[in-house]
Amino acid sequence: MLAQDAPAKVNLTLRVGPRRADGYHEIESVVVRASLCDRVAVERRDDGRVTVECDAPGIPADERNLAVRAGLALRELAGPPRGAHIRLTKRIPAGAGLGGGSSNAATTLRLLDTLWETGLDDGALERIGAGIGSDVPFFLHGPCCVIRGRGERIERLSADWAAWAVLLLPPIPLASADVYRAFDRLPPPPARAPLPEQAASTLGMEALFNDLESAAFHLSPELADLAQRAAELAGGPVRMSGSGSTLFRLSESAAAARNLAQRCADKLGVRSAVVQLGAYC
Repeated sequence: MLAQDAPAKVNLTLRVGPRRADGYHEIESVVVRASLCDRVAVERRDDGRVTVECDAPGIPADERNLAVRAGLALRELAGPPRGAHIRLTKRIPAGAGLGGGSSNAATTLRLLDTLWETGLDDGALERIGAGIGSDVPFFLHGPCCVIRGRGERIERLSADWAAWAVLLLPPIPLASADVYRAFDRLPPPPARAPLPEQAASTLGMEALFNDLESAAFHLSPELADLAQRAAELAGGPVRMSGSGSTLFRLSESAAAARNLAQRCADKLGVRSAVVQLGAYC
């Protein structure tokens, strides 16, 4: 059996363009790894099947699961049928904008490439990942990148960025497709200058943005209210990761992050996590 942690991601910035002809939206985002991780383990099956089990309720065990799709795609490319059983230990909440499913898929690709001795290079794994989901290629890179297109064009930042952060994890799952549909119905976000190459090295909370926040808040007034109350408690803005519903606030130290996380738990009644971002991971 082989096993590896599968980290979450946080979108520090997220610019979203109009819907393209292929149904996707052009995006530009500074994305960093977070130290909140799932655990993925794989072992060989002799019958050629790719199966999955998970310790979290509600996670599909068929081809809707991105880890299964990763295994099937790699098996198809690698040649004669190979089989594997995948075990997922979930710590990253689903539907939270943290990329847990995509991270599981990327980690599964890495592990099965080793287990099956397929010998594929990074480029081949990235092409497989891009066909599985928009966030998968990022997790084959990291720890801090700018992603563009629909997520398949990735530029690793030369100056790795690192910080502590508090994640607020409300039990408000949001489907990405629903958030993007709401985005299309709302007025377009303000025009923003392109990100500089070294964007992450100087980013603070005041510079962060997410063009999907208005759409997510429109779908979930409860999330909008939580964001406002969290900002008041933090004494400054909080931002949303991806298509939500995770909110986050950067902190100058682990102690400051733990202090804010405790106050959020006490005052807001919301689950929180203190994580390291970027080069720490």
